[in-house]
Amino acid sequence: MPNPEVRIALLGCGGVARRYRKSYLNIAGARVVATVDANIEDARAAAAELGAARSSTDITDTLADDIDAVVISTPNHLHEQHAVAVLSAGKHVLLQKPMARTVAECDAILQARNLSRMTLALYMNLLDHPLFRDLKQLVAGGYLGRIALFSARLAHRGGLSWGGVGQNWRASRSQTGGGSFIQLGVHYQHLMRWLLDQSIVKHQAMGTNFACPQLEGDDLMLVQYQLSGGSLGEIQTSWCCQEEHVSLLGTKGAFHYRDNQRIEFFSELGPFEGEVLRFKGDGSMETIHSLLAPEWNDGINPYNQHRRFVESLLQQTAPEVSGEEGREDVRIVEEIYGTLSESAQ
Repeated sequence: MPNPEVRIALLGCGGVARRYRKSYLNIAGARVVATVDANIEDARAAAAELGAARSSTDITDTLADDIDAVVISTPNHLHEQHAVAVLSAGKHVLLQKPMARTVAECDAILQARNLSRMTLALYMNLLDHPLFRDLKQLVAGGYLGRIALFSARLAHRGGLSWGGVGQNWRASRSQTGGGSFIQLGVHYQHLMRWLLDQSIVKHQAMGTNFACPQLEGDDLMLVQYQLSGGSLGEIQTSWCCQEEHVSLLGTKGAFHYRDNQRIEFFSELGPFEGEVLRFKGDGSMETIHSLLAPEWNDGINPYNQHRRFVESLLQQTAPEVSGEEGREDVRIVEEIYGTLSESAQ
């Protein structure tokens, strides 16, 4: 019989974890028991917020007998160390993207999972959004025709104000595994593969440090892809300018989602009705002016990735994003960085 409750520890409570940790207040069958962070104030704040029994800076608190699963949201260079320790202690893991800095580190994590037979899931927050569930149905149903081009940009200006190496781990190439692309590009690289159900067969890239000399690695990157079904893709990332969009262009229609709110769509293939999208599909341009993404801490959202992780444990089903999928994204990113000249990284 499945366990009626999943007892959880949060390993890494600051940073992005502040945006999603309240999810656990509204996830049936989940109870946060412990919070751990290098900054004790972040650990204590998370414990108070979630009613956890204890908080500390000691990773061994996540390995105790009263813990079933650990949500790991620590910097990239700690993912292998933390995930291997937790899996080897017989705990399930939800691991923040990217899975690790290198394929070798991913393989060590997968080996620990295989030996322990515990669940390893990757946290990809774009899958929280029901919009992308509808978009996957639009693609699979042929509403856009044959997909010719996937295009995405994820850019923000945080790097302009961050301190350098020693002040912010994101400034360090060795700690991130690269720069803006390994941090931001994996979101849309994974989404592209998931939406189109195609693998990446070829890629080329240009990267540079354009405006953030205190940061190592790229603060501006453009990657182009050829996919197994013939589609082409392009993903741009930046730490030094601002915009977000995703577009799909097909032989029978097009879809654009701009700055996480505005949708533009046309198709000549008839009406579509999904969870959040309603289109006439009469060949005219249709616009939705404000469709916002769910908050990361919305544990009621059925697609919230923390909720899906807990449900997979309670129902003893496969995780939505597996360790193998996380490894594949890192493999591609590692190859992309390998094609850049040293001066461009």
